[in-house]
Amino acid sequence: DAAGRGLGRPWGTDFPSVTIRDMVRAQKRLMEKLGINRWLAVIGGSMGGMQVLEWAATYPEAVYAAAPIATAAHHSAQNIAFHEVGRAAIHSDPDWQGGRYWEADIIPAKGLSVARMVAHITYLSEKALTRKFGRRLRGASALTFLEDVFEVESYLRHQGSTFVRRFDANSYLTITRAMDFFDLAAEHEGDLAAAFRGTATRFFVASFNSDWLFPTSESRTLVRALNMAAANVSFVEIDSDKGHDAFLLEEPDFHRALGGFLAGCAERLGV
Repeated sequence: DAAGRGLGRPWGTDFPSVTIRDMVRAQKRLMEKLGINRWLAVIGGSMGGMQVLEWAATYPEAVYAAAPIATAAHHSAQNIAFHEVGRAAIHSDPDWQGGRYWEADIIPAKGLSVARMVAHITYLSEKALTRKFGRRLRGASALTFLEDVFEVESYLRHQGSTFVRRFDANSYLTITRAMDFFDLAAEHEGDLAAAFRGTATRFFVASFNSDWLFPTSESRTLVRALNMAAANVSFVEIDSDKGHDAFLLEEPDFHRALGGFLAGCAERLGV
């Protein structure tokens, strides 16, 4: 289940650190088990986009096309900082129990809820929040500091409370750390282009102009590195006010751009 309970005891904090490369290596083993030699395209956004980049850098012969969306070649200091606030919220919950909360059949729900609330803000944009909630009140007749007054407060609390029903705190810590440690250029002495030099993979890089979690500047850095590596790369910045979450939502311009790229790849391969 979500807490890792299976035939044995949960691993909890005893589970080893996991990296983006570990995730991709596991996917590569599945690919081999299934008898697949090459992907037409590897596509992903956010952390999935990091995995796309890892696929293209580590197994270029297995990837005809790669589409990293709303992502970056490494996590910024600001993003690491936001993750640390979430982790600190989990650690400060009395029910955290040093990560062994399952032994008491409890979960650090309050801490995990706050972590989700903080993270969810980064997925949105100021325009999206203003359009959806503005400064609207929830019918409060008087000022109070003890309950949700603004609609946006209620929305965030709902996001937090529903998240804890489907996600495990230890898993949250493991995944956020994996994102924080991701740095594709690190093993190339900071030269991102070296990670892709000589690649035959075709790239489609997309960003959204209201995404401040993975801003367009991060995508442009990636595109410059791909150009320096003489890679075949297309880039599009989508005009949207939905923030980082835009890649998960209905964005016709994005879908047309990605669809056109994939159609071109399929035509070249005759599939």
